[in-house]
Amino acid sequence: MVTRGSILLAFGLTKFIQAYEDPQHRSIVVVQDNSVIVSNGFVGISTGIPDLAAQDPFDTSFKTSYGKPYEETTKSQVPGISDLVYERLVYFSKICALTYCIERNELVCYKSFAEGGCPPRLKFCSNEEDNFGIWRTRVELVLLAEKGELGTGYIAVDHERRVVMLAFRGSSTRQDWLSDLLIYPAEYLPSSIEFYNEWVSTGKIKPCDNCMVHRGFHIFLKTLSAQFFDHVESVSLSFPDYKLVITGHSLGAALATLAGIELKLRGYDPLVLTYASPHIFNYDLSVWVDELFGTHDIHQNSMKSGLVEFTRGYFRVIHMQDYITMVPPFYEPAGLEIFVKKLHLPHNKEDVIYRGPKLHRETETDFQSVREDVALTGHGQGHSILGPIEQWLHMYEHRAYFILINTCDDF
Repeated sequence: MVTRGSILLAFGLTKFIQAYEDPQHRSIVVVQDNSVIVSNGFVGISTGIPDLAAQDPFDTSFKTSYGKPYEETTKSQVPGISDLVYERLVYFSKICALTYCIERNELVCYKSFAEGGCPPRLKFCSNEEDNFGIWRTRVELVLLAEKGELGTGYIAVDHERRVVMLAFRGSSTRQDWLSDLLIYPAEYLPSSIEFYNEWVSTGKIKPCDNCMVHRGFHIFLKTLSAQFFDHVESVSLSFPDYKLVITGHSLGAALATLAGIELKLRGYDPLVLTYASPHIFNYDLSVWVDELFGTHDIHQNSMKSGLVEFTRGYFRVIHMQDYITMVPPFYEPAGLEIFVKKLHLPHNKEDVIYRGPKLHRETETDFQSVREDVALTGHGQGHSILGPIEQWLHMYEHRAYFILINTCDDF
């Protein structure tokens, strides 16, 4: 059984390659003609991460000094990444990583992290120095996708940070792999169609005309049930003063985005935070999603204040040279981009920059500095101790987001 995240690359839109790992941590590449290449050499790498501050991370009145702007990106003002925003990025990367514990049945409902709600071998679940909220963070629900469906994940509530968290797992099952491969566009209509119609009829948002979505991920919308929303809303409504954060890595990032749209239409104001998300929208849908989440307003507020506004909206965390975040090539990103410009772990605050919405990115300058860094270090084709297939596919870059995010180990 496949147990790790997948990658899909398109060459001339005709030849597709799928890569993943099996339980023995071997890299497997399946080519269009069904030939298989196996490469050994996966090595887990752990990193020490600073503790989260004790302040409420969603208290908008709390300000900290922020990171020095990335001078090579632009000479104009770039909103800084504060200590608090950096700590949130690290925290939620670990929340994403916990989704990979579901396959081993290691997330237990109605228990706090410290009481065994997640694996005690993980420092994040058992060490108060690594996570001060372990006694007051509880797993409320584990979501298991049925055969032919997508959407495995979990809901947890962190009472220390006052946040309800919905996290989705990346590719792990046969259905996940099949969905990754179904890249042709499908007409987009929200699952919460009655709420969408109300938004449109009252003028809160324009109709989503000519909107198309990645067909494989569209399966998630088609299989969403009323019970799914009942589960999420029952937990969220129990804590109306808590912030709702929806997150995921890789395939889980795409599902988090689609779920975030649904919950936004249903009257919530979530923070959607994704790691290593592929492109899933056509141009028209990307514009509509940005309007729905107020992407332009959040960007302008961040530019004015000099700090990234990080309490609502749609954010995508992208690691340099992660190929997944560049495909499929005929789809568009939406939301606000946060870019990790250092190849190898650890990723510290100075390695993270705000790049904003796609129309505001100084991409050529960004990638010029990246190319120079690669030339100086000799890096750029994956970690030197990984196998050649993984290096070629940049699988390390796809996994490394503050931690190695696609495994239930070493964080």
